[in-house]
Amino acid sequence: MQHSEINVRGCKLNVRRGGRGEPLLFLHGAQGLNGHEPGIEALTANFDVIAPDHPGFGKSDLAGAVENIGDMALFYLDLLDMLALEQVHVVGQCIGGWLALEIAIRNTARIKSLVLVNSAGIRLKGVPRADMFVCSEDDLLKLLFAAEGATQWLQSWRASPDMEDIYERNRAAAARYSWSPRLCNPKLDRWLHRIDVPTHIVWGDDERVIPRAYAVALKERIPGATLATISNCAHMPHIEQPQAFAGEISKFIRSAAR
Repeated sequence: MQHSEINVRGCKLNVRRGGRGEPLLFLHGAQGLNGHEPGIEALTANFDVIAPDHPGFGKSDLAGAVENIGDMALFYLDLLDMLALEQVHVVGQCIGGWLALEIAIRNTARIKSLVLVNSAGIRLKGVPRADMFVCSEDDLLKLLFAAEGATQWLQSWRASPDMEDIYERNRAAAARYSWSPRLCNPKLDRWLHRIDVPTHIVWGDDERVIPRAYAVALKERIPGATLATISNCAHMPHIEQPQAFAGEISKFIRSAAR
């Protein structure tokens, strides 16, 4: 995928783009992107994939106007306007799924479909989530991966001092946007009825960060939403089960979003 820098209202955004087909905006999760995401590469076989570093993550600037996920949703609507993207498929993982929800409740004029992968965003009383921010690195890997890929993924972040710096920058940015309240907007669920595009919820069958009850709740609250699980997978299906991840998304878009 090719990197470019896009200026969005004074914020320099690092954007990866590659593939051919209908445009697909991938909104990354709390761990960010490091260029070793085989599931995203697999999507480029069928889609024109656009994968930015969120403001404050990766090589993107902080944006003064973006103080929370709601602000970031409006920031991304500005990006879609700037890129003149019509009818884009939006895929969000973890806090990227939360961001996708915040975008969709505001304006779906440019959105053709929505895929939520192990999505944060809502809060269910009595159903606690695991805490990715207050745990050891070993425990974090056990949360993120069911079996395969954890060691290789961590090594990719340790490949150079620059990558290690970005890893730490991403952790700080994730905490900035989702520390309090943790991984949610307590009022979000009251607005999910506004989502009026085909929506698919994808969950790892061994997800350890956000319990499957959240997937069921999203399905119940979003009109017409569907739900599927990926086997042998925890929080990072685009790393751990890349072909199943890309295949599930492609199948949904072919069957429901055209």
